[in-house]
Amino acid sequence: MFMLNQPRILSKLAAAVLLMGAVGAWAQSETTLAPAYAKPGVDLRQYQQFLLLPLNLSNTRVVPPPWVENADPHEWDLTKKNKDLLTSTYASAVRGGIESAGQFKVVTEPTPGTLQVEVSLISLTPWASRAEVGAQTLGSGTLTFEAHIRDARTAELLFVFQGTQQVGQDYQENTALNKVAGLTEHFANWGRNISRRLTEAQAKQP
Repeated sequence: MFMLNQPRILSKLAAAVLLMGAVGAWAQSETTLAPAYAKPGVDLRQYQQFLLLPLNLSNTRVVPPPWVENADPHEWDLTKKNKDLLTSTYASAVRGGIESAGQFKVVTEPTPGTLQVEVSLISLTPWASRAEVGAQTLGSGTLTFEAHIRDARTAELLFVFQGTQQVGQDYQENTALNKVAGLTEHFANWGRNISRRLTEAQAKQP
């Protein structure tokens, strides 16, 4: 399986689009995605911290790659151990990425000036099952996700984005250690991207 195996208004709009570019960067490391929803006129300068909700895996499906026929469901499932590792890796890596530049911090309470981020994993497609020990793959596979960004204090929905991304860019052996390392770096990049792009968006607002 995947884990183990008018000027001011225009300026605000431009900044919001830039932030959505950061969101898109979560989905495709070097390219952007069109936002599914972006509330117009958001003053991003008021936000100086993030509240990360736990990674939502409640409806996550493991989907075998298209070349696998008659897949054994026991080899392509998401176990409790996998889920626990995914959620803990996500929480620590995204937080580390956000805080790495020293511009923003991650908090645990929905206080004013906080953006709430909730990411749901829709599906995971590993390139090899956990039974295929020693297989060489380009990265670990892909994941499809959807994320909601809200004002943490009011719960007002500000942005929605979604996409499919590849985890890992290099050839690697199909081992648990390699998959965990790849996901850790991937989630950390999410945090670094959103922090950097929010800084850029805020700088563009008057």
